[in-house]
Amino acid sequence: MIIKGDFMNKGQSGVNAAILVAIILGLIVLYVIYLPASEREKLLYNKSSSVDSGDNEDDDVLLLKFPNRLDKVDKVDKKTLPNVYLFKSTQAKEIESINPFSVRNGVFDKKEKTVSFSIDNVENIDNVLLSFNSKKRKGILIIKLNGDVIYENEVGGESVGPIQLKKSRLEKDNNLEFSVSSVGFKFWTTNEYSMDNAKIIGDITDVTRQKSQNIFSLTQTDYNNLETAKLKFIPYCSGVVDVGMLDVSVNNRGVFSAVPVCDDPYKQTIPLGILNGGENFIVFQTSKGSYSIEQIELEFEVKDTKKTVYYFEINQSKWDEIVDDNKDVKLKMEFVDDDENKRADLNINGHLTSLDQDEKDYSKSIKTWVDQGNNYVEIQPRMELDIRELKVEIE
Repeated sequence: MIIKGDFMNKGQSGVNAAILVAIILGLIVLYVIYLPASEREKLLYNKSSSVDSGDNEDDDVLLLKFPNRLDKVDKVDKKTLPNVYLFKSTQAKEIESINPFSVRNGVFDKKEKTVSFSIDNVENIDNVLLSFNSKKRKGILIIKLNGDVIYENEVGGESVGPIQLKKSRLEKDNNLEFSVSSVGFKFWTTNEYSMDNAKIIGDITDVTRQKSQNIFSLTQTDYNNLETAKLKFIPYCSGVVDVGMLDVSVNNRGVFSAVPVCDDPYKQTIPLGILNGGENFIVFQTSKGSYSIEQIELEFEVKDTKKTVYYFEINQSKWDEIVDDNKDVKLKMEFVDDDENKRADLNINGHLTSLDQDEKDYSKSIKTWVDQGNNYVEIQPRMELDIRELKVEIE
């Protein structure tokens, strides 16, 4: 009987413990049920109501972004450049005029003459000639160009020349040396030449007209929004056999090099990487013949209109706060304070509004435009915008 009583006491103690555990669990469930929704979700799911707020720790911030610069360009106007005429001009010009002088060679009297002259661009000169008059002539006249004998003869008449100065022997800085032969055993005589009206002339080609440079400008915003750039032109010329290569470069980068078909229009793509925001230089050049480059245009296509979209979520607890506690939802933007007008189109879940102001800060209530769950804010700039911060916040 004593043993039976002990078992009864132990069974009663187990029932009492089970009842106590059930009561405690019931109290915990009631506690959780009556907690505020936000606190209940934190407790059960370890959730935060800020869905897309970066490192932000404020539960009332639904969205926090830093957009920086947004651009808007509808189109970039084409650039029309003036006609270009390329041709080579060659004219005979006097390179050096030499004052009268004389050279002698005798036993007790010897005199030589050196004349210096320069040629800026040897490659652009041809048919260089020396001519002079000599009233007094005796002996063999010797003329050297840069140390090489180019004339050694006894002059028979008063007018001498023209004597050709070979292009292969010409340099930028040149020397002509005049001397006369020795009298030999006739020591009592003197060989002598007197020269006047001495000139050096040559055919000089003006290549500056074979090259033409023009400038066109792009704003940095235009450049940032370019999709393609194309150069159009029509080369007019007398015939393919009479012209050389036509070279076109933009900012010192070749974009076209060919002997074009005369009178045919050309359209050449320009790589965007060689263009600049600001001044750009376009050069047309040829080495032979004449060109008239007309109807020169640069056409541009811009990228599709840039729309920036940001997403954020309103969970059940935050939605309850907005609805039950009558809290507001604000869209806020902080701009770089540049005192410039700021214009953009905004789309919040399909609800359209516009922004047009000079102030640094923008704020708008969007409570009636948001929903529980997923939401979005779309910004379509109508000009270049510098947005320091964009925020959606419960207030």
